[in-house]
Amino acid sequence: MEMNRRHLLALAVTLPVLAACGDTRQQPQSQPSGVVKSGVPTLDPNRPGNETWPFEEAEALNKSLTWPTTDVPEPSSMVTLTAAITSDVVAEVRNAQFDLFFKQRHPNIEIKREVSPIDAYLTKYMAQAAGGKLPDVMYTHYSWAQNFIANDIFQPLDDYIAKTPSFDMDDLPENALGYFKDGAGKLYGLPTDMAPKLLFYNKDIFDAAGVDYPDDSWTFEKVLEMSRELTKGESAGKIFGFTPMPIPAPDLATIFLMPYGGRFLSQDEMSVAITQEPAKKAMGMWLDLLIKDKATPSLAELNQVLEKVEPFKIGKAAMSIQGAWILTELSKQKAFKWGAAPVPKGPSGRFTPAVGSALAMTANSQQKDAAWIYLNEYLSSTGQQFRRISAPARQSAWLPNAEALGIPKDVVEFAQAAMKEYATSDGVMHLPANKKVVDTALPIWEQAMIGKLSLDEALQQIVDKVTPLLAENKIA
Repeated sequence: MEMNRRHLLALAVTLPVLAACGDTRQQPQSQPSGVVKSGVPTLDPNRPGNETWPFEEAEALNKSLTWPTTDVPEPSSMVTLTAAITSDVVAEVRNAQFDLFFKQRHPNIEIKREVSPIDAYLTKYMAQAAGGKLPDVMYTHYSWAQNFIANDIFQPLDDYIAKTPSFDMDDLPENALGYFKDGAGKLYGLPTDMAPKLLFYNKDIFDAAGVDYPDDSWTFEKVLEMSRELTKGESAGKIFGFTPMPIPAPDLATIFLMPYGGRFLSQDEMSVAITQEPAKKAMGMWLDLLIKDKATPSLAELNQVLEKVEPFKIGKAAMSIQGAWILTELSKQKAFKWGAAPVPKGPSGRFTPAVGSALAMTANSQQKDAAWIYLNEYLSSTGQQFRRISAPARQSAWLPNAEALGIPKDVVEFAQAAMKEYATSDGVMHLPANKKVVDTALPIWEQAMIGKLSLDEALQQIVDKVTPLLAENKIA
């Protein structure tokens, strides 16, 4: 175990942190307001609420739902359960409401939340794990889970699930559970949210050009063709055909390379495959779209003209491949009409990453039964409906949540079909070296994006620099 602790301390020092799901450029960002220094909103503990989640509405919703039960016994005396999460201001209000109503149903379980910003979470809890002190329940991003599992930090949940037949594992996407399993198939985390990526498009731009909207027949070649056709204007008035430019990211291969039979890393994440012809061809097509056609934003345009704002979200791009978690944000904006379609296909098929986050129980928790009672409710379909997640892991929660949030039914159908038919964790980097791989490869690729390196030079440099890092993916 001493070897594990040294490894944990090294990880705590060297590993940066990813955002909530997938490519960090494609995450909805909440702007905190009315918060204390820790980032946690100041709430009335007896009536938490804000404009987004009024307390009275939350109370009525809580009473209208049928909450699950568990065969695990309630604690006979008061216990305090510590739950470590990462949360923005809006989500934290909903969590506070959930915990209040949970306490009413389970008066002997007190919930103490530890809320940490996403960019500090992994470092903080790696250091705590090395010191042998952890909370009872922990959030984990899909890309961090194997670090925790390999170091015996999480408790396997299979026995608790077996004790709770109503937990209904069939309601969770089997193709996205692998992030949270060990080599023997034991499950250590259960997803809170899990979503595919879709092809989103700006209807106003398509209508103005008089062209048909994307559909499930579209290939990547069609997307590139239409990106060139729909790019118009200059400077601040420019409309881009597609955004964002593919970059080294955990899900690069699944979206952009596997449709051509290529990969960024090998399937076991132990070697680099991006210089092989299928991957090289795909990366070259997108580099041409950027440099020759100027149909996707350059680094200069992103940083200076667009001021680091994702152009699709402000109506400055015709198409974008984004995670379904963007649906809440799109449903609230009134600047343009939008739609969604399946991601394009390539000669080798259609793929989309199924990515998300999970909650886990720590192995050293002294309140495991109470922790499971909490997990059972928080991760149930009822719990995900209460929290109104736009991309819930529970498939039964998609439609009621979409109706409550004003998300079009056809978009929900596309997302659920993707999860069932072609979403996958294959190709999505999630072993321990993944963030170092991205941080090493990205600056090299950016040199190609500004024309300082050729395609061949950039890809070979990525191979040379990334290959030594992959030794970290072989965990004893």
